[in-house]
Amino acid sequence: MRIDAVLCQKILIAVESDPNAGSGQSLGISVDGYDEKTVAHHVKHLFDEGLITGDEATHLTSPFPEVLVFDITPDGRRFLDEVEPEPTRRKIGF
Repeated sequence: MRIDAVLCQKILIAVESDPNAGSGQSLGISVDGYDEKTVAHHVKHLFDEGLITGDEATHLTSPFPEVLVFDITPDGRRFLDEVEPEPTRRKIGF
């Protein structure tokens, strides 16, 4: 699957703005206009690249990669700062 940079940005913004980020609870990630499988592949990519923290939870019967997302990493915030330097403008629906 080809990686969509805009979707990656939207996922990182969703994680960053989630009030439970960093609490140790798994965050539910969904992005309007994208199906669950596409979001899951992009979450796995962000996890593999070290832009989000979490636990890999993929099983043999899983239809797509599963990662329990906990928070955004400093590298994830740096990525967002490069593409949108004003955190007040970071919104889930742009």
